[in-house]
Amino acid sequence: MKIRHIEIRNFRGIKHLQWYVQSDFNCIIGPGDTCKSTILTALDYALSPRISLYCDDSDFYNQNIDEEIIIQVTLTDWDEGSSEIQSFFREHKFGQSKCGLNKHGSLPEPEENGPVAISISLRIDKTLEPKWSLVQGRDESQEQDRRPIYASDRAILGANRIDISSDSNFTWGRNTVLTRLSEDSQTRLSGLLSELTREIRQSDISEHQGIVECQSVASSVQLESQNMGVRLDSLSPQIDVQKQSIKAGAISLHEGVVPIRNKGSGSKKLISSAMQMKLHNGNNIALADEIELGLEPHRIRGLIYKLKNAKQQIFTTTHSPVVLRELNVATNELIVCKRDRDGIVYLESLNTVPDIQGAVRSNAEAFLGSKIVVCEGPTEIGCLRALDEFSFNEEDAPVWSLATCYFNAGGINNVKDAALKLASLGYKTAVFCDNDALDDFQETDKQELIKNGVSIFQWEKGNSTEDQIFKDISWDHIPAFLNRIIELRDFLELENLVSAVNDRLPTENRLTNNPEEWEESPAIRAALGKTAHKHKVNNKDKGWIKRPNCAWGTFAFLLPLLPANSYTRTELKSLWDWIQNDG
Repeated sequence: MKIRHIEIRNFRGIKHLQWYVQSDFNCIIGPGDTCKSTILTALDYALSPRISLYCDDSDFYNQNIDEEIIIQVTLTDWDEGSSEIQSFFREHKFGQSKCGLNKHGSLPEPEENGPVAISISLRIDKTLEPKWSLVQGRDESQEQDRRPIYASDRAILGANRIDISSDSNFTWGRNTVLTRLSEDSQTRLSGLLSELTREIRQSDISEHQGIVECQSVASSVQLESQNMGVRLDSLSPQIDVQKQSIKAGAISLHEGVVPIRNKGSGSKKLISSAMQMKLHNGNNIALADEIELGLEPHRIRGLIYKLKNAKQQIFTTTHSPVVLRELNVATNELIVCKRDRDGIVYLESLNTVPDIQGAVRSNAEAFLGSKIVVCEGPTEIGCLRALDEFSFNEEDAPVWSLATCYFNAGGINNVKDAALKLASLGYKTAVFCDNDALDDFQETDKQELIKNGVSIFQWEKGNSTEDQIFKDISWDHIPAFLNRIIELRDFLELENLVSAVNDRLPTENRLTNNPEEWEESPAIRAALGKTAHKHKVNNKDKGWIKRPNCAWGTFAFLLPLLPANSYTRTELKSLWDWIQNDG
């Protein structure tokens, strides 16, 4: 089955959420504390075959126990040829519990030519007693017709959490993946455990009649794990010597004599994923919070490739740019999660914005924050990194703590388009760019951005970054400043720097190779700014600070020296205030 609609009410940080699910691979991104993980937990609670839930008052939104927790999940696309599905939908079971579905959720009856679905609702009231049921239409009240659905029936959905801390899934315990993979194992394993209790001192159980089926499952998991990139010498079911008593879960998966629970976190995640793929022949639902956790980039890419090419449906979260670059915006695989002050959570596919795939791949980090500064290029990014350090030293909160990211637009011509796309996705967006390309970034462009909620920060009209800083810096700091620039740029030496500046000055105003001897003039400041912006080397323009590390080093040196009332400092202060503002 596939999840096609989710509604969550009054659960933890979520007052209300509605999500019409369009993809089989759903990766939720967004800044911290927007309830991304809570969404996966809600799906786990509603669909997994657990018999009970431990809940307390903190699971209710704002701890208001008078408003019930309701998690309603509507599913479609089941395999009519499956014997399990046929049994599930027998007339006396859930055959009369089918419903309809549209983008707003469950309908009491299927629409003409519309999808047929089932809708599972989990309700938890102030008694903290969870109640799972099938409903037709939106779950509005306790009086609504509902049919209880028990753990054994929910197991057919194949929902399971891929979690590095879920060591229970490496055991043959109640409703674990290994148990669900072992046909009719519950009865047989119970008897086996009673017998094994009397033989506990025996370490080798591989020849025991009841363990043969478990070994078959272990072998299939070993093969699938190898396909996921985890090399295992051997896998076998053995008594877990850590257990204090022999009960369900005492038999666990081992590599040789070492329990799989002792493997590294990344390997455990890949083995869990491999086991999940075997469940219901791959027709299942996998929940993976922070899919990248414990995995190197090459393993992340391999896991995503395997998951995307499996038959299962995936719900995951990530904080990794590596993951974003592997996903396809066009098929709704990337979902932005936003939460407002009233606890309303919104989920929107990046596919709502045309031609954004390239931006995701080139600026993946930016999509993981809540505020984005669209920078014209690497100079501006380096400047802002230095500003962050400078302001942090002044005891302001650092950028990383404010969910603010930088976006490299790759030139002034791309700034407007990038900012509009990001703003349309709900990101708080600002633009930081030069003000020297007046034809490429016109007043009409700025007005359109402002109309769409984008803030704009620029230098004085006609100035590039380099023009502005050489206009603002105190004259007596210029010699030391030039020495710092020379240290940062390997193609620069004092002689060729001065020569390039002299090319922009009249013969009578030519400079010596000793900046200490120069007399201040607007013409020299302007020539320094223009040369810093475009320094010809082998007929190519090479700016003095047009690399992030060079701009970073330049502004780290410069910011403490600039007058507080200079345009550079005041404009950067305005941008910094925008970053610091939660509004």
